[in-house]
Amino acid sequence: MKQMAEVASNAPLLLVDDLARGRDEHGRPVPVPMLPSEVIRIETAMYLAGVSDKTIRDWAHRDGIGRQAGKHSPLQVSAPALLMKIDGQAATLERFRAGEREHPAVAFYLKRSIAVLGALARGEGR
Repeated sequence: MKQMAEVASNAPLLLVDDLARGRDEHGRPVPVPMLPSEVIRIETAMYLAGVSDKTIRDWAHRDGIGRQAGKHSPLQVSAPALLMKIDGQAATLERFRAGEREHPAVAFYLKRSIAVLGALARGEGR
């Protein structure tokens, strides 16, 4: 128990305000919390956004629209976060990253991503 207290005392503290804004202690965006049903492959993200692999990876790193478990792990992109990024909805993306899934603007993009992914699965819009 004493070891855990020592480790905890050496860990950097996150300010509540930083967490509420979806940022870590260095001001970097914390990746959005993703449900498995919201995760899309990088190829799908490239198709939806009409941009390159490099751009999607940059957005995931800079804007927190995705996550990568390790250096050689695949990039997981959040479909709702990607749609928010494409539409330039930075404030909505911040709300999503902060976990405000019930906010009307966030809920809109959650529903929209379901519709977009459903259309892709049915082969519509190609």
